[in-house]
Amino acid sequence: MKLPGDDLSDDDNAEWLEGDLDERTLKLQATVAWLTGRRCTTCDAVLCGHGAVLAVVLGYKHEPRCARCVAAELRETPSSLADRALQWIVRRDCFAHVWRRSSEAEGYGRNDRPPCLFTPAPTAATTATSPAARTATPRAGAKAAATYDAGDLGCGDLVLELRTQLRTLPAGAVLHVIAHDPAAPVDLPAWCGLTGHTLLSSDHPDYLIQRKRE
Repeated sequence: MKLPGDDLSDDDNAEWLEGDLDERTLKLQATVAWLTGRRCTTCDAVLCGHGAVLAVVLGYKHEPRCARCVAAELRETPSSLADRALQWIVRRDCFAHVWRRSSEAEGYGRNDRPPCLFTPAPTAATTATSPAARTATPRAGAKAAATYDAGDLGCGDLVLELRTQLRTLPAGAVLHVIAHDPAAPVDLPAWCGLTGHTLLSSDHPDYLIQRKRE
């Protein structure tokens, strides 16, 4: 499926493509604009702009799912999931820009914690029991069932492809990922924490990721 973000000339997203922004940010803005208003493939709920950003972060760009459905799968609250995702989003300029743009478009100003996704600040207990709070234990000598060379992919494209690659493997199998993007040492551990997969080892550009056990 081709998304508007794959073609920056799409007139339907012209209002998003403004200012002195780099190509990745423009592409992300167009993708989020296309996803906003789409329906969750699980529960049919309509995605707001922030929900659209989360769909990209979590690898659901082509089959959008709302935060509530993803959180239910991970056995946590949507607010807890959004709070953990936000920690990653604000460290990436392209995602932070689009996230804040969504806040402005929805009438929340520059609020990073919009009420459409966030309840009052999460408690320490909620954060401690969320999937991301569990620290992965590196395992030496883990054998990979497959190898995926991501090249220089970054931002949402890398995690989207990772989700696709991992879905081809059985639960508990290990994927050897070669990712040259400079942000991979930060992005991959964060994404694994968000989705419940386990990062077994990290030695840039080589990573071993174990698919979560369903």
